[in-house]
This record gives sequence, C-alpha cells and structure tokens, in this order.
Amino acid sequence: MGKKSFLSLYFLSPAVPIIIYIIALGTPLDLYALSVVCGIAAFVYLSNQYLLASRPQFAMKALGAKGLVALHSAMPIAIVVLALAHRFLKSAAGLDTESLQADFGAIALAVVAVAIVFTVLLMAATPLSAYEPLKKFKAWAYRRTGLDYKKARLLHNVTVAAAPLLLVHMLLAGSSSFSRNPVGAALMACWALFSLDAYAHYRVRGRNQPTASRQGAGGRQS
Repeated sequence: MGKKSFLSLYFLSPAVPIIIYIIALGTPLDLYALSVVCGIAAFVYLSNQYLLASRPQFAMKALGAKGLVALHSAMPIAIVVLALAHRFLKSAAGLDTESLQADFGAIALAVVAVAIVFTVLLMAATPLSAYEPLKKFKAWAYRRTGLDYKKARLLHNVTVAAAPLLLVHMLLAGSSSFSRNPVGAALMACWALFSLDAYAHYRVRGRNQPTASRQGAGGRQS
C-alpha cells in the first residue's frame, strides 16, 4: 500500500460508522447529527492513535517510521478540535452536556489535551523545540523532576486511559443504543478494542525485545 492510499483510508476511516449512525438516527443533517459526526470522527481517530502506536507493518511500509510518528504526533490536535466541536454542537442542539455520559467524554478530552501539552513541552521534536525559552523550560523540568525521555514516555502512555473513558461515553450515548443502533455501537466498540489490543501486544513485545532490536525496528517508540 502506498502513502497516498494509506492516508486516504486513514482519514476516511470514520466514514462507515458515520453512515451507519446517520441512517440509524433517521434525522436530517442538523446540529445534533453534525455533533454525532464530529464525535464519531474523534472516537475513531483516537482509536487509530493506539493502532499507529503499535507500529503495524503496513503503516510502516506506507509512511516510514518518521511519517508514522509525524501522523501520530499531529492527530491529537485534530481529535481535540473534533471533540470540542462535538460538545459545542451537542449543547447548541439543546442536549444535556452535564450528564454522567457527557462527563466521561469531558474527562477523556481533558486527558488527551493534557497529553498534548505535556508532549509538546517535554517530549516531541517540533518547530517549537528550537524556541529558547521552551528549551530552557524543558531542561529545567527534566532536572527538577528527575525526568528523562524514557520516564516521560511512560507518563505519556497515560493517554491509554482516555480510550475506556471514551468507550463508556460512546456506549451510553442515545445514538449508540443497542435497540436503535446495534451495528454502529458494536462496530465502534470492536474498533476501539482491536486498536487497544494491538497496542497492548506491541508494548509487551517491545519490552521483551532487546534494545538493539527495538532500535533497528525504528528507534524511539511511541
């Protein structure tokens, strides 16, 4: 699979569940339907993050190690924007955003947002990394806290907590009711669990591999 084909499939990956949900809702493309579209896209792309982090061979072949890391690093911002749009559109449509179901989504959003800030400030090599005050802050934070890249990466992995929170949020949503939309809800849940399973296997496999083998497979892990 080439790079263009992979990216096309990647960005279109929410399309099937979106179509299923819109058909199940049976409503025109109003504010509520748009909120559902944004929510599904955020959910699928977040699930895709764990799949990308597992470094599947087909993705490595299509993008290369640097391209895969670049996509994995850029997508959290899009996920947060989509999640915020989902929440604001839902509120604009007159739906409750203070319920327990909404709280699960809000906590997942906060986890991802904090992870973005943490990664930009202390981990990722971005254009901002060359900014002198940021370089000094990073050096100060590492020295003050005893962090190194390995420990920072472990803290970054707390983003895995966002997945079960978002899964509960999705399953509690009215649009995911099994009596109303069993195929859509099952598809979303299965994709999230599949992605998490791939990531879990990668982490176990990575810990059991010798350092030289891991570096040969692409250097630093996600």
